[in-house]
Amino acid sequence: MKRIEIFEVERPEPLALLRIVVPIMLLAAPGIREGVRVAAWSPALRVVPEGLGWFAAIVPISPTLATAVELATVFAALCAIVGLRARVALVVLTIGAFYLCSIAQLTGFVWHDMHLLWLCALLAASPCDHALAWDRRVPLAPSRAYGVSLTFARALLGAVYFFPGFHKLRAQGLGWALSDNLRDQLWWKWAEHGVTPSFRIDHHPFLLHAGGLFVLAFELAAPVLFLVRRTRFFGAMLGVVFHLTAELVFLIPFAALWACYVVLVDVKVSFPNSPEPKEEPAEPSRWTFAMGAALLLGVVIQGARGQTQSYPFACYPTFQWDPGTTMPDLRLVATFEDGRVEDVPHARDAEGHRTQRQWGTVFALVGATHEPSESRLRAYFRALGKAGVVRVRALRQTVSVDPDAHGHVVREEEIASFKP
Repeated sequence: MKRIEIFEVERPEPLALLRIVVPIMLLAAPGIREGVRVAAWSPALRVVPEGLGWFAAIVPISPTLATAVELATVFAALCAIVGLRARVALVVLTIGAFYLCSIAQLTGFVWHDMHLLWLCALLAASPCDHALAWDRRVPLAPSRAYGVSLTFARALLGAVYFFPGFHKLRAQGLGWALSDNLRDQLWWKWAEHGVTPSFRIDHHPFLLHAGGLFVLAFELAAPVLFLVRRTRFFGAMLGVVFHLTAELVFLIPFAALWACYVVLVDVKVSFPNSPEPKEEPAEPSRWTFAMGAALLLGVVIQGARGQTQSYPFACYPTFQWDPGTTMPDLRLVATFEDGRVEDVPHARDAEGHRTQRQWGTVFALVGATHEPSESRLRAYFRALGKAGVVRVRALRQTVSVDPDAHGHVVREEEIASFKP
C-alpha cells in the first residue's frame, strides 16, 4: 500500500510569494490605519469584542504610541516583502499589526481580515525566506519543510470558508439558498452602501437561488479543494469566481483573502542565469508545527462556535440568518440653549453614505450587536463637536431596506435622553 504523506515535498516559491503578499495586504487593509485613528478615541467609546478584554484593560493605548508602532510595522512589512531579514521582520510585523488591528476592533465592528495576522505569524515561524529574498539569491531545492507551512496555510484558508458554510446549512438548511434569505441579504448590503444596482438581480430569483447553492457547495468543499493537490488550482479558480461575484452583487470586496491563493498554485520562479537550487534544507522546524497547530486550533474553536465578534480568532461572517426587510438606525435629536430642536447628522459622508465601520458603530450604539450604553452614546455625541446643546434624545429607528421603499421609518423608540 502506498504511504500517504500529510505534508508533501514542495517548492519554496509559493511560501515566498505568500511572504510578499501578506505584508502588502496588511498595509492595504484598514486595520493598521484605523488603529492609529481609534487610539485617539475616548475610552468611553470603546466596545471590546471577545478575546480583547485583557488587551483593553492592561495594554497602553495612545495616539503617540500607535503612531510609533505604525512606523515600525510599515518598515517591518517592507523588509519582509523584499526578504531583508524577513523572519525577524515578520515577528515585528506580527506584533505591531496585532497591536494596531486590536485597537481598530474597539469600535463595535470587527474587521474580518485577521487571516492576514494568522498567516503573518505562521510565516514568522516558517522558512519563507528561502526564495525570492534579498538575503538569499540561491533558492533551495523542494522540501517537506515548505510543505508543512503551506499545508497549515491552506488549512487556515479552508477553515475561513468552511465554518460560515457549516453554520448556514445548520441554521436554515438548503432554505438558506432557496428562500427569500439572499434577497434580504442583498437589500441590507445595498442599504448599507446607499446604492441600488442598475441590474436588479433580486428580480431574478432563479439566479439568486443558483448562486446560493454555489456558495454553500464552495464553502463546505473549500478545505478539501485547497488541501488536495489535484484540486487546488480548481479550488482557487472557484474562489476567485466566488469573491468577484460577491463584490459585484453584494458589494463585498475581499482581495485580502483571495490574494493569499498563491499558496494554492505550484509555481517555479527563475531568473536568467540563476544558479541551480541547493540541496534540500533540514526537516521542518518544531516551531512551524507548534505555530501552525496553535493557529489552526484557535480558528477551529471559534469557527465551530460561530463566534464572529471576537479577535484575533473568529468565525468569518456566516450570514446564516435571514436579516429581514428592516434594519436599525440611530437618530440623534438635540435641543439647543435657544430652544431649537434639530436632528444631528452623524457618521455619514457628504452624500449621506456610511462605511461598514460606521454602520458597525451605529449598530452597537442602538443595541443591535451590543448592549446599549448611555455613557457610550454621550461620548459618541460629544465627539461630534456640537456646541450649545442642553439635551439629546437618542432614538432607535427601524427602517426599510426594500430598494423601492428605502429609508422608510417603520418604527421609532427612544433609548436614551441625556445632557451632553
